[in-house]
Amino acid sequence: MPKLPPIRSPRALLFLGLAFLLLLGGGSGLAWLLARQGVRAPLRVLLVTPAPEPDASLDGAQSRAIGALIQDHLELYGGCAVTSVTEMPTDLSPFRGQARTLLLQINPRRRGGDLELAFQYVWGKDLAKGVPAPWVVRKPLGGNPSQAFEAFFRAFPQTVRASGTGLVPRSAPIFWDLIQSGAWRLQNQRLDEAMALAEQATRRDPDCASTWVLLGNLRYRWMLNSPAAFRQVQADTEAHLQRALALAPGHPRAIFLISLIKTDNGNQREALDLLLQARRRQPHNPTFLTGIAYAARGAGLLPLARRAMDLRDALAFTSLQPQAVDITCLYTGELPRFEASLQEQPGHLRSTSGVLPFYRGYLALVQGDRERALREFRAAADLDHGYPNILRLSGIFELILDGRKDDAWQKLREYDQERIGMREPDGEFTIRLAEAYALMGDRASAMDMASRAFARGFGCTAWYERSPMLEPLRGLPKWKALMQHLRERQALMEDRFPIGLLEDN
Repeated sequence: MPKLPPIRSPRALLFLGLAFLLLLGGGSGLAWLLARQGVRAPLRVLLVTPAPEPDASLDGAQSRAIGALIQDHLELYGGCAVTSVTEMPTDLSPFRGQARTLLLQINPRRRGGDLELAFQYVWGKDLAKGVPAPWVVRKPLGGNPSQAFEAFFRAFPQTVRASGTGLVPRSAPIFWDLIQSGAWRLQNQRLDEAMALAEQATRRDPDCASTWVLLGNLRYRWMLNSPAAFRQVQADTEAHLQRALALAPGHPRAIFLISLIKTDNGNQREALDLLLQARRRQPHNPTFLTGIAYAARGAGLLPLARRAMDLRDALAFTSLQPQAVDITCLYTGELPRFEASLQEQPGHLRSTSGVLPFYRGYLALVQGDRERALREFRAAADLDHGYPNILRLSGIFELILDGRKDDAWQKLREYDQERIGMREPDGEFTIRLAEAYALMGDRASAMDMASRAFARGFGCTAWYERSPMLEPLRGLPKWKALMQHLRERQALMEDRFPIGLLEDN
């Protein structure tokens, strides 16, 4: 084949140059348009589970348990970033024009053993100023709960795995047991009943991942309430969650719960490795980022924790539903942001467990407002069915601030004796006990407890340095040795987990 002569005509060269520029401009324009339309962005879902209608044969907690199953499907099979709330916002303008935002309200009903999953949705891009939201209403036929979930996802406006019922028990009685157990999970006083029902569900349907996730979730809660049993049941709890992952690989809720157990155990390295690996597979899951923030702050990696929070807040609708109590911001000194995470959340465990009033009291104590701190600690201590550890510590702080230090010391010593000899979980909780001792002037006990917090894995050097309650310890020789150990361990963790790991996605 004869070799073609090179193009030398100025006109031909000009033509080729213009064609190249047109192609380049068209490609850039297409890329800009796709970016503007959010094609490559994650699907952010605001999942609204309002109080059921009177004829729904469901209460609010059962409805939220159904919503949690839907959220698990959307996260695992759809890769969605889901924020779950109990009320539709009155002002929808913040969602206007968002192509990859879906407002989804579910309206479940129970008919005997059957489930009806009616729902309505609207895309953010379809919301217009001064015009009623153009809701699309879907009323799937009722039937066996597994069939109802299949119908729900067939009618869903975006593909989420054609057979998206792998997390739903096939048997209606087992499904409703699962929902009842999930509803009782929100009531600390029904924890034992919830666990018994979940255990029964795993025996009757051992191939359903959701039953194992729920049982693991409940057992984790039980461990926090009963620290003496933590080591005894930890392996079983992790085994339940690993069973769920074998049935539903990558299940976000199961991975998150395992990471919490590891972090509470002082194993932040394993927790972070697990969460970072999971995030590479599901980069748009806010819960993984909450777990990273929790593990990172316990290891003293505050920049990593803060970056995880910022990434999480870009995915979730945090103005409507704080994703966590952001203690990281307390440690970094960002007190307004920490306080914003302490707003009440109806229907959420944070509003029934005592965690919110405890940390409102704790914040007031840090700020030097002892009267407000006393009110909040008293409110937490007076709750009927909160977390036992939170209620007891709130009562101790209440006694200290009320001037009854002898009573407070006695109760704290009794509590300490119950925990001594155990390798109790949650070094972050242990530092709160050190602070209580320090407030009472018992520096020796406070120093011992601070050392124990470090041994239990709480390595946030910044808070050891900044906590106003620990000020009486800072001149002690043992304190200086403790700080040296803290800095050495934190430096190792900083080398292992640089902040750039979060940018790989």
